Amino acid sequence: LGALGEPMDGEELKSLVMERWGRAYDTRICRRRDGLGAMRLYLQVMWKYLGQRSFPMTEERYDEQLGAVAELISEWGCADQIRKEITECEKNPVLDTTGANAVMIALDIQDGQLGDF
Repeated sequence: LGALGEPMDGEELKSLVMERWGRAYDTRICRRRDGLGAMRLYLQVMWKYLGQRSFPMTEERYDEQLGAVAELISEWGCADQIRKEITECEKNPVLDTTGANAVMIALDIQDGQLGDF
């Protein structure tokens, strides 16, 4: 895995997800309001994974997606935060009778770092 302070790439993000949850889950960046009404960005670890019959991406497209997510995480200075939070996360992405539940990790981004996201 990447050293502290180093940018993250898609391979590292894939490794972190695989080591923590045992499957190559999809990841996304999502923007939504937090409990106080402020707009925040989150890393979502989705419930769908590479190898699942209903998974909508090829492995090549999946790797491109993870690369794009990792690039944004690095650009916003959140690579070390994500390395730590995925490793320590106690939640699991699931699709069950209650619905689909992604793991949501709020990104620690300072105002002005987002640009037009």
